[in-house]
Amino acid sequence: MEGKMKKYLMGLSILIFCANAYGEVVDLGEKNIYSETGFEKNLRNSTTSPFIITAKDIEAKGYTSVSEVLDSVPGVNIQEGLHPAVDVRGQGYQKARATVQLLVDGVSANMLDTSHMNMPIDVVNINEIERIEVIPGGGAVLYGSGTSGGVINIITKKYKGNNNIRGGVGYQVGSFANNKFDVSAGTSVGNFDFDVNYSKNRKHGYRDYDFTNSDYFSGRVNYNINKTSNIAFKYSGYRDKYTYPSFLTQKELDSNRRQSGNDKEINEKNRIKKDEFSLTYNTKIGDKNDLNILGFYQKTDIPSESIEDYTTEYKGMLAGQAAKLRGELSVPGLPARARIAMQNRLNALLAELGSTSSVDFRTVSQFKDTKKAIKIKDKFTYDNDGSNIVVGLGYTDNDMLRVAKRELVGKRVLADTKLDLSKKTFEVFALNTYKINKVELIQGLRFENSKYNGTRKNNTDVVDIKKSKDNWAGSLAINYLYSDTGNVYAKYERAFTSPAPGQLVDKVETAPSIFTYKVNNLKSESTNLFEIGWNDYLFGSLLSADVFYSQTKDEIATIFEGGRPNAHDTGFKSTNLGKTRRYGFDLSAEQKFEKFTFREAYSFIDTKILKDNSSNFEGKHIANIPKHKLVFSVDYDISSKLTVGADYEYRATTFIDNTNNNGKDKAKSVFNLRADYKLTDSLNIYAGINNVFGAKYYNSVVLDKSGEKTYDPAPRINYYTGFKYKF
Repeated sequence: MEGKMKKYLMGLSILIFCANAYGEVVDLGEKNIYSETGFEKNLRNSTTSPFIITAKDIEAKGYTSVSEVLDSVPGVNIQEGLHPAVDVRGQGYQKARATVQLLVDGVSANMLDTSHMNMPIDVVNINEIERIEVIPGGGAVLYGSGTSGGVINIITKKYKGNNNIRGGVGYQVGSFANNKFDVSAGTSVGNFDFDVNYSKNRKHGYRDYDFTNSDYFSGRVNYNINKTSNIAFKYSGYRDKYTYPSFLTQKELDSNRRQSGNDKEINEKNRIKKDEFSLTYNTKIGDKNDLNILGFYQKTDIPSESIEDYTTEYKGMLAGQAAKLRGELSVPGLPARARIAMQNRLNALLAELGSTSSVDFRTVSQFKDTKKAIKIKDKFTYDNDGSNIVVGLGYTDNDMLRVAKRELVGKRVLADTKLDLSKKTFEVFALNTYKINKVELIQGLRFENSKYNGTRKNNTDVVDIKKSKDNWAGSLAINYLYSDTGNVYAKYERAFTSPAPGQLVDKVETAPSIFTYKVNNLKSESTNLFEIGWNDYLFGSLLSADVFYSQTKDEIATIFEGGRPNAHDTGFKSTNLGKTRRYGFDLSAEQKFEKFTFREAYSFIDTKILKDNSSNFEGKHIANIPKHKLVFSVDYDISSKLTVGADYEYRATTFIDNTNNNGKDKAKSVFNLRADYKLTDSLNIYAGINNVFGAKYYNSVVLDKSGEKTYDPAPRINYYTGFKYKF
């Protein structure tokens, strides 16, 4: 089966490019990219192979979330479920929290705590998005630490200079009691532009106990100082209340894949609260200088609390201790003093057992992330050919607070952990592009200093953290513009990822179920990337291809005992793996044949741990990274008003863990259908079916504490329909 799939994928990749020779000319317009330098740039001047998804694409495909959009991009993998995780170019889902940067209008959405929580990616109203730019494996000079996987920049709509009232309203219903409502409005008055957006999403998921109820609001005021200068203030807020089911054992999965996996009733409260304020100033100084200044404040708060009845377990524990003491008291020759002490302890246990009618087990956790930053960039064009240099500096003050407490209410505290840590980063960079006729030479250099400070407390054990780390990134590239539409490039980039503050301390087991925390000597990891790529317009289609090879030294990994992350009763350590390697290629194309539009994309990646501190991982493939991903879509314009379409996504199997000894998860092979009907120029209705053939696959497969596989099943066939009205 695997061999047949490889042949099929290779044949399809050849077909992608051969098919363009017969395509009808399509006027796609001029393509630009903003995320590579921080300023607008024509795609043919790019030394990356980016994937760009526009508002038009989002509307045509009926996407309802950022994670859905990103899942359609080759080289990007989404782990669905609670707080979807995103991975670019084979980092692995947990690793990508630190090595893939997610930006919203240039503001980083990544959290400082990379050990426990995925960065919230579905906090933006999908209808507010103008475009999403995905730059695989690039951006270290401009964006700094955490870009070896790539950069995802979500750019929201910014209306300007229209005195009419503008806006829209939409509503969608779907399977699992999914209800989504959107509304937006805006206008311009004199030199001011005003816009507001609101989105409400309430749904029950595929499985029992899967529920989310979220609200998103944003408001923007822009003042046009003159034709070349503006200043804009934006606020966005996100609120979410949610619950999520447990992983299922194989037996539970076979019995009912939609069950919650919770063996008892749980009173649970989970929240996400995110607020962001930003101020952006853009101006042109003379004819040669473009200046951008961005300041922002961002606060994310994720509190959780769960209470469950623990009476049976608690009484069982007391009874077990009492039985053990009775056995010890029956031993002949026990010293009198010891016998008295043990008898007193037994009496206390029996009294406690008799007086206890109910006991609650309470778990409280809270993740807080606060970020304050100022970023300054200036683009200076220094000759008539358009040669330019972008210079920038910035300062980011990022604080994190993580609190976790587990207790038997009124009886005893089992765990009480508090991390109060900060990372303050100063950055300076320069990115030069020198143009000689049809050749562009690009050089970039970045310096970054990070200072760590704070404490980590576990019950009465307190560890102080105070460190400073210097890092640098660099890039060299050559871009050849061989035609009016095409370019071919080669580049080298050195990227780095500095540790998160929480990774500087290990949790070490000193006795059975007894842990202490110790500061480690974790180093920053560095990545060397080599890439050759090609972009062009041929027969009205944007074509892209790239081949890449990267090697990471001192790759940071957090290893949990038993392979089970986020377990309170297991130890963990952050370590530098000796060396890892990734190589692969990406292909994408589009063709139009009269009323048909075809889009194809394919990515291949192979990963390996070359050197490791232990023999468990050396020579193994990195977990949760599919070698193959194929995305295919077709749209057919039945009339000027009615369009129908279909999508197919294939994602190969992946190893469950880095030992490669516990097998693989299941491949994802999903077929979707959709239709859109334009009632008027302002109103359209749409509908769709996801996973038409009801394929069985999993959001995630992990090992439990005993080493057995547990599963989070993904939805099978599901439906949606809705309308959108614009004015």
